[in-house]
Amino acid sequence: MDINGREKAKRFWIVASLLGICMFVIAIFCFFHTEKNEAEKRMVEIVNYVKVQCSTYTHYNESSESKSLLRAIESARQMSTNIDMEVKNRKQLDRKFLKENLQSLWVDGILVLDEEGKKVCEYSMDEGLMDEMIDYLQKDIIMDYTGYKERSYSERIVRGDGSRIDIAACARKDAPGIVAVYYYTSPRFIRNYTLTIQSLLKGYNTEKDGTIIVADKGKIIASNDEKLLAQDVADNEIIQKMKKHTDSRHIFHLKNKGTGCYGIMLKQRDYYIYMYLPDKEVFSNLPLSVTGVVFLYLIILSFSWSWIYITNLAHQKQEQEKDEKYKAELLKSAKKAEAANEAKTEFLQRMSHDIRTPINGICGMIDVAEHYADDMENRQNAGQRSKKHLICYWN
Repeated sequence: MDINGREKAKRFWIVASLLGICMFVIAIFCFFHTEKNEAEKRMVEIVNYVKVQCSTYTHYNESSESKSLLRAIESARQMSTNIDMEVKNRKQLDRKFLKENLQSLWVDGILVLDEEGKKVCEYSMDEGLMDEMIDYLQKDIIMDYTGYKERSYSERIVRGDGSRIDIAACARKDAPGIVAVYYYTSPRFIRNYTLTIQSLLKGYNTEKDGTIIVADKGKIIASNDEKLLAQDVADNEIIQKMKKHTDSRHIFHLKNKGTGCYGIMLKQRDYYIYMYLPDKEVFSNLPLSVTGVVFLYLIILSFSWSWIYITNLAHQKQEQEKDEKYKAELLKSAKKAEAANEAKTEFLQRMSHDIRTPINGICGMIDVAEHYADDMENRQNAGQRSKKHLICYWN
């Protein structure tokens, strides 16, 4: 490659390097915002979905609880009526009668108390719960119902082992006191058949989808990171940071134990919903995308350099062919000029010889004429002979 070609190649690589750096920076900038916007869209969709599901689950569970308590109230009133009829007919109340009604009413326990809260009769599928129910019914607010036959009391009791009891009480019709019935639901049944927010969040992976937290009354009640369950919101550093940002449509950057992440907070009617996702997951595709752009640029650059190199070779070949053609024409012209010079030299040599001979003859005749300057006849004869010789020479 000649000096001019090397200068062009140098300029090409300088421009290509600067363009590559610019493209690299632009690619990082564009993909950074693209990845962030996609993560923001995904996180907003997730927290809004969780919000809707929380409302749905809450309404469903509240509706289910209301239906269960209404059923318990109806069973308690029916039991009060049955007891009144039984006392009027037999004037005796026993466990056998309560057992028969327990099976027909599909309840787990029946308890009859007098106006002082003392047990008159009871029957339960689980005798271990009876003392607990008797103690629970000793509340003044419940015992006050003994004087109001049209009123009834109901409540759902959530026990420490995860089970629950739906209890209802109403005034006795046969005598002062109350009749109470209850339904017992085991923890296993609740875990398997009750819609819970925790069961909803278990479908989200903390690494890929981020950490989702649902809090109520200052406690974390559900999260796809089970280590956070039952923690106080006030003790959670990242939740406190997210509380400072109330924009539920945009994510914001924060630090979680020295690790960068993006978070969002959403307020639902009954709950606060928090979500945060580590930077490495938000920008997980950024290195691959930038590498793809760089690789594509290198391919384009290689094709460009190949095209320029091939074009330069073709141009050099054309220039070489032109030079060779010019040299050939120049050599041909030189040969023609040399031939012309040789012909000119030969012509001049011949002309020199051809001219020299008559000139010598003329000079000789002049010398003869001068020799016979006084003899006119000899001069004329010498002139005639010279004339004849010149004419013969030229002919």
